[in-house]
Amino acid sequence: MKECPPEKVSLIKKSLATSIAILSTTALATAIFSASAFALSPLPFPVWTVEDGKLLDPNGNPFIFRGVTIDHSLAPEKTVQALRDIAALGANSAQIEFPIKSSGDVPFPRPVANELREIVKACKDNKLVCVLEANDAAGYFEVEGGLGPDVVAQYWGYYDIRDVLNGAQGHIVLGISNQPLAPIFGFEGYIDRMQYAISEIRHAYPYFLVMVDGSNWGQDTNKAMHTLAAQNLQSSLYQNVIYSVEMFDQYVNPEQVREYIASFSEIGAPLVIGGFGPVPYYHPHFKGPLPLNAPRLPAESVMQYAEQYGAGYFGWSWSGNKNSALDVVIDWNPGALSAWGNTLFNDVNGIKATAKQASIYSSNSSGSSSSSSSSSVASNNSPTAVIDNTSVEFVRCGEVYGKASALRSTDPDGDSLAYKWTVGGPAIYTSTEPEIRFPMFWPFVDYTVSLEVKDGKGGVSTSSTALRHSYSNACPPPQSSSSTSKSSSSRSSSSISRSSGSSISKSISSSSRSSSSVPAQGNCSYVINSQWGNGFTAAIRIKNTTAQTINGWSVNWQYADGSKVTGSWNTTLTGANPYNAKNLSWNANIQPGQTVEFGFQGSKPNGAAIVPVVSGAICQ
Repeated sequence: MKECPPEKVSLIKKSLATSIAILSTTALATAIFSASAFALSPLPFPVWTVEDGKLLDPNGNPFIFRGVTIDHSLAPEKTVQALRDIAALGANSAQIEFPIKSSGDVPFPRPVANELREIVKACKDNKLVCVLEANDAAGYFEVEGGLGPDVVAQYWGYYDIRDVLNGAQGHIVLGISNQPLAPIFGFEGYIDRMQYAISEIRHAYPYFLVMVDGSNWGQDTNKAMHTLAAQNLQSSLYQNVIYSVEMFDQYVNPEQVREYIASFSEIGAPLVIGGFGPVPYYHPHFKGPLPLNAPRLPAESVMQYAEQYGAGYFGWSWSGNKNSALDVVIDWNPGALSAWGNTLFNDVNGIKATAKQASIYSSNSSGSSSSSSSSSVASNNSPTAVIDNTSVEFVRCGEVYGKASALRSTDPDGDSLAYKWTVGGPAIYTSTEPEIRFPMFWPFVDYTVSLEVKDGKGGVSTSSTALRHSYSNACPPPQSSSSTSKSSSSRSSSSISRSSGSSISKSISSSSRSSSSVPAQGNCSYVINSQWGNGFTAAIRIKNTTAQTINGWSVNWQYADGSKVTGSWNTTLTGANPYNAKNLSWNANIQPGQTVEFGFQGSKPNGAAIVPVVSGAICQ
């Protein structure tokens, strides 16, 4: 791909100064979800991992991607059928490229979620492992309207999309973005951006296998992704992160192909050739001049060396390309393989000769046999209902709401889940949404929140917790009109208690003070994101509730049941119960009304994770 024109460089650098802050690699050494948590305690469902550079499916068996890319934006109505056709021709996987936002910066999560729901189901129905790739960060910042991979990762976390993907970690891989970042970002810029993007996607999907794309329009010409992979090997991030490179006009001879693929084998990191073909592919975002005579690329060598070194590959792309030489099939017809499609599927190192179905789709993945006909049908496994992100929200006098989420509920078979909430109080509230928000009335303070999760195949799981509020309907005393604007207001002491097997209280109080002298403080809350057996993940949120900027923060907490923190992200963590967490350079300042959050994973005794009190000078 071409470098950004020199006359744009100064403008871009100036714009970058006001864009999302670039995070230093060193500062983020602890800011990413540590996959080593998988080794601490067994999860209630299987996950993909990496061991000695090999990708292992949820059954612990090696898996190598052998598939085709579908550009969903070319013909969205044809994607589901294309998945059926790709599987029928012998592929074990597919990569789906799609836009996650509309024009400009306005996202449209619900239409995307509706389309994704069909795609996720089709992947499972056709026994494919599918990589979902957002197609909005290609060439950022060189193209107008492009999104940074960190922003794309945040889009992945939208409520509607999380609802679709919930429980699909067994057969869906999340690609942060396709062909991210133009060369203008350079070596360190790519690493910093992708590290932060990984941390963002981990927040919403801590157990999914994540795929990172190469720098410089995906081709990693400066080896920044290779360096990122080597760094992650040293920080326990490699267990569920894989790396994807595109091999087009920067790989015009077989030796270039061999050298790059071998370099990942040498460091023990899992590699996927996320895009390759007989001629170069140029993303629609690419604005540079295209060559008059496109070079013939060594596609056969890509397959040869991928097979030799155990790398995966996705041929670009199924059908509908502007350059028909890149079409695997002609006019979306699986019975009409193009010359390129014939090579991709029928070469000695092609898909038909080398693809092996993921063992998650085998009815007898352990290798045992049985003469019973009924035993050949895989039994259904029940889901696990999890209630988390519970909170009590005080809006104003007499207006209090309880909140809870079911999005951490899981299904070991990857089935789509249906939810049913029942909240008992002065009235019965029900909902079938993944998250619930319901009113709480004084003086009735204790509410029982029950969740039922079904997988549609007879599997059912239930969970319950209790929420309590002690907010009074009483409002602050009226004040005279002459002094209302300048007089101090009084805040009544408030408390929230939540229990999940035990009652934990947290008090928030403040004394009367003049609004002009209120120091910069925030509400400090401890949130359990997920829990299983002897492990958990949690977060602490600090919301600035004053009119002044918080400049730096430090909080403390302590467990009374022997729980321990084993890893953290987005903070500098010290201590060993009690713990102290301090800001990093990039999240030190909290503007009025804004919230910062850092997270951690840990070990705990059997039973419900406790919610300790968070303290510190910054906490109200």
